[in-house]
Amino acid sequence: MANPPIGPGSFAGSRRSEPTRSQVSRNSCLELALAAEQACRAGECQTGVRLFTAALAEGTDDAHLLSAIYSQLGNAQFMLQQYSQALDCHSWDLALARKFCD
Repeated sequence: MANPPIGPGSFAGSRRSEPTRSQVSRNSCLELALAAEQACRAGECQTGVRLFTAALAEGTDDAHLLSAIYSQLGNAQFMLQQYSQALDCHSWDLALARKFCD
């Protein structure tokens, strides 16, 4: 199994007072993931899938956040009866968990 797509890597900024690209991406990724989770809780799984996908596109270096996104995206896809996509997401989540002994 290939490594899961994780989006942009870490790029340190030239000045310490400015957040790095990685920090900005993590915050944006987290915000999108939280919005997706809220949408799913409200029964709007299609919106949740779009937001989780946007969070993945934003990228993060945080493996635990990435794992949670794949897990929740898989759950949302399962609820939408998108079983093949759900299995793919849960497989990525499992691969990350094994890689980091989580």
